[in-house]
Amino acid sequence: MMHVSRGARFAWLALLFAPVLLSPRPALADEGDVHEPARMDNRARAQQLFDRALADAEAGNLASACPKFLASQEADPKTSTLLNLASCYEKNGQTASAWGAFREAEGLARKVGRSDWETAARTHAEALEPKLVRLTIQVPEASRVQGLTVVRDGARLAAGEWGVAIPVDPGEHVVSATATGRASWETKSEIRDASGSVVVPVLEPLPVPDAVPVVVAPPGDLPPRSDTWWTTWRTAGVVGMGVGVLGVVAGGVLGLVAQSKYDGARGRCADAPRGCPAGAVADADSAYRLATGATVVFVVSAVTIAGGAAMVLFGPADSRSASNKQIAKPAGASASLTVGPGSLGVAGLW
Repeated sequence: MMHVSRGARFAWLALLFAPVLLSPRPALADEGDVHEPARMDNRARAQQLFDRALADAEAGNLASACPKFLASQEADPKTSTLLNLASCYEKNGQTASAWGAFREAEGLARKVGRSDWETAARTHAEALEPKLVRLTIQVPEASRVQGLTVVRDGARLAAGEWGVAIPVDPGEHVVSATATGRASWETKSEIRDASGSVVVPVLEPLPVPDAVPVVVAPPGDLPPRSDTWWTTWRTAGVVGMGVGVLGVVAGGVLGLVAQSKYDGARGRCADAPRGCPAGAVADADSAYRLATGATVVFVVSAVTIAGGAAMVLFGPADSRSASNKQIAKPAGASASLTVGPGSLGVAGLW
């Protein structure tokens, strides 16, 4: 079977639908159309859709043919395809869709210099205009609440379309409205031989949800406080350990000062030909006292650190509930401190 382009087959379909659209010469594909060139795959898809639409139209299945013509036009726009789509709409009783398509085809045909197509499209559009039915959607001022959206047959209407008689295809039309904080509304309107109108009512406000009451339990009914690791007892232990660390630092400083004084006194004694000077002896005594103080500070700080560590590691989980709990401790708990030349140690048993 010989392949026929969309433009060439338009003449046959025009003859089938309306003789006035028949061109006196073969209607080749309108290469001079004003649309941008489509990609090759879009052209192939459009041709396939056009062929299927034409087959459906020849079989009298216009309800299936029209959507295929529309899909072909969207894939690769051509004036010839648009005329076929308009003719399909007209034969299928979709007067508003056909009128709009013919008017669009009239303008496109004028741009590409096809006066025959322009005349045919204008003639059909003028013949359809008296048959058009219109639907007016009225939105009173009281109904124009914040965030109002009006939809007809799934398409949102701009505010400029409210109150305007818009051509529609005969049949049932669904009109709905929504708004912020308002209950949605929907109605169906049957438009056949006469125009009609729909009035959007004032949308009902949505009910405000009741506040959830806050129940405060009496003090005696409060649930017991769960035990936490970070208690007052353990906090005191951490503070004690911090104080002990500061003491160790202070003891180290005292020890360094004592060592410095002692080394200075020894140096002066070694340099003196007749024994240690009185000042060197005094410095040595001062160094001894400082060393003793440093040792005491070290010992006290070590005990403080050990006690703080014991409070952190073995303190009760909840100091406020400790009185209600029995904390078992091994018998014979003890602690001891050992001090030796150049060493300091703490030992304990809990």
